[in-house]
Amino acid sequence: MKAWFFLLCFLLELTPLLWGGKDLPQFAKLDTDFIYFNLKKEDSREVVMKKLREGGFLQIYEERDKELVKCTLRLNNFRYSLAAKLKKDKLKFCLIEGQKGWQFSFYEDVVQPQWENLREMVIQKYGVNREHRDFPNLNDVPLNDEGGYLTDTWDLSDRVVILTIQLFEVKDCCTNQMVEYSCCTLLIQPK
Repeated sequence: MKAWFFLLCFLLELTPLLWGGKDLPQFAKLDTDFIYFNLKKEDSREVVMKKLREGGFLQIYEERDKELVKCTLRLNNFRYSLAAKLKKDKLKFCLIEGQKGWQFSFYEDVVQPQWENLREMVIQKYGVNREHRDFPNLNDVPLNDEGGYLTDTWDLSDRVVILTIQLFEVKDCCTNQMVEYSCCTLLIQPK
């Protein structure tokens, strides 16, 4: 009986780590220096890391060669990753990226609900005034295009927020074949 209780407690503690932790405060108010959460334009790498740790974000790590700080976050019970892009040790923009997958059903079952969630959250925060188009058929998304398929663009007073669908190839390590992956992204770029 004690073993089952221990296992249950362990699983309850592990669940937030696997799913990106609790929902956290998200989009910054307009006309502030904040880009996302409490991350400010021009924050240093160390400050970004500290703010993410203190803010309760999980799985925080760096890709120093790419000048990125990444972490896992959860928005309305969907798991995303947050990438903070730095240039010369100063924060320039943030990118929220949905889960990546290659199965055909993944596009409708995971990418579309994550895209809809991001779209609704940004509409609630910044309004419906934007350039937009509907969720695309997978065949309409350009392959290996860094810009992807732009679905929504909010051109705001102090930032540009762009929601996209990405389709890209990754070499499968087992078959040595190229596999097409898809995901949604949300760029938050200060002006």
